[in-house]
Amino acid sequence: MLHNSSVSKFFLIFSFALLLVFAAGCAEVRFNTLPTPPPTAKLRVFAIPVSGAAPTGPWGEPPEEWARRHVSNVRGFLSRTGVYEVVAEEEVGSVLGKKTFLSGDWRGKDWSLVKQVGRVLHADYALVMERSIVGSLKYLEMVLINVETGKRFKVLVSFRSDPDRKDISPIRFAYYEIFRNAKNDMLAAAIRKGRLAAPEFFTVRSSITEESMPPTSAKPVPAPLPPSSTVAKSAAVEKPLAPREISRAVNYEDLLWAEAGAKGRKNLAIYDLDTIEAYRVVALILSEALRQELFKLKLFDLVNRENMVKVLEEMALQQTGLVDEKEAARAGRGLAAQQIVLGRFGILGKSSVLQAKRIDVETQRTLGLGTLRCDLGREDELLQHMTELAIKISKIK
Repeated sequence: MLHNSSVSKFFLIFSFALLLVFAAGCAEVRFNTLPTPPPTAKLRVFAIPVSGAAPTGPWGEPPEEWARRHVSNVRGFLSRTGVYEVVAEEEVGSVLGKKTFLSGDWRGKDWSLVKQVGRVLHADYALVMERSIVGSLKYLEMVLINVETGKRFKVLVSFRSDPDRKDISPIRFAYYEIFRNAKNDMLAAAIRKGRLAAPEFFTVRSSITEESMPPTSAKPVPAPLPPSSTVAKSAAVEKPLAPREISRAVNYEDLLWAEAGAKGRKNLAIYDLDTIEAYRVVALILSEALRQELFKLKLFDLVNRENMVKVLEEMALQQTGLVDEKEAARAGRGLAAQQIVLGRFGILGKSSVLQAKRIDVETQRTLGLGTLRCDLGREDELLQHMTELAIKISKIK
């Protein structure tokens, strides 16, 4: 029979062993570390492609091949926006090693694995792309996750035709919808990174002056509702997608049709807003938000930004710095645009200011102009009134 002291010692050792087992079960997975990358104002994104239900067979493309292709597509598309840098595959491989994870692993415990790996990769956002099949329909779900705050933005793209066609990109359309929902969050992240990367620039007065600013309107104009043909409200979706709290469903073919435009509308090229280097990513986010608002008005056929970058490179020009109206008009002719939009973003005293104007390419006459301003640190207000700016420079009465 054991003495009391022996019994107490036995239970102490046993309890300690259980505590170690429990702690091991609750601990995060260990990953290799990665050196801190050089400071940059760009938003660093970790792309995660996964295959959900029916990963092979009906898709016609193995998961590994699909993953490689979509990471490459995401890297190319996001890099061309100028806002993001996608974490290199070599860096991901260095951190994960030989570890592999399924869709459920990434989603588990409120996406804790995504946030953990994202932090090790020094990413600002993680972009999860999951293909799945429900009945006869194929879907691509994209989830953008803020690694620091855990905030999520989701979109579901459905296909009536083959989603693996090489001539069209579902990523582009899914991204546009996610950007529409996440732009406030992205803008805040970009401002924070810009200040960390180059704090000295944030004390420099910009080239914007009171004399160059048109008067601002007293009343904000309410934003029009998005076209019902392009974005559908959430609906009941049969399992396994229903529990994922999908925020929006986008029909891919409807978006392709809407992008084709209508006859008789002017071709409009919208240049990226000019600004100092520390604000570059902020200005690009605001530029994209303005493009989306002008697109929703359905008054113009917008020149695709990707095509703009390609043509301007061939003309040995860049969107950045195209503030000279004669040079901007010449570039507009090269883009087959009848009208252009150009502008600036910067600091005036204790305010952030966004200016934009629409110009006729042939006559170089100003057709519409407008200004938005807000207190420093409240740049999300610029996004809230972006519809107002789009309407002002479009001269809608």
